[in-house]
Amino acid sequence: MATKAQTVDNLVRGQGLRMTAQRRAILEYLQAAQNHPTADQVLAEVNRRFPMTSRATVYNTLHWLKEAGLVREVHEGGVSRFDPNLERHHHFICRECGKLEDVDWEQLPPLPPVRLPGRRKIESYAVTLRGLCDQCRSR
Repeated sequence: MATKAQTVDNLVRGQGLRMTAQRRAILEYLQAAQNHPTADQVLAEVNRRFPMTSRATVYNTLHWLKEAGLVREVHEGGVSRFDPNLERHHHFICRECGKLEDVDWEQLPPLPPVRLPGRRKIESYAVTLRGLCDQCRSR
């Protein structure tokens, strides 16, 4: 069975792209990040290792990863954040510090069947919970 790194390498090559050191650093950072980073946070982190990494490289790589289904883009407060967790899950956002955390799918009861007006059909949903994280509550 192929590892995730091998799968990503194969996808990159299949798109006619080279796996550059910068692209690998972006992927490694996203896989290790627990904070659902913004593109600017990815750029800042990758530039610590590869100071010549351009904003375009980061944005293009994030776009490609999203299109390839390897990361999800989460829009919150007018900002895009990137989530490598592709399992079904919800999110919790702290209203004080802005921290965005995963919430296991099973922690919330399923929504009852909902009928929307017209011919719309619900295919999936994700819930965003808002409140205070543990750290902000303890202050």
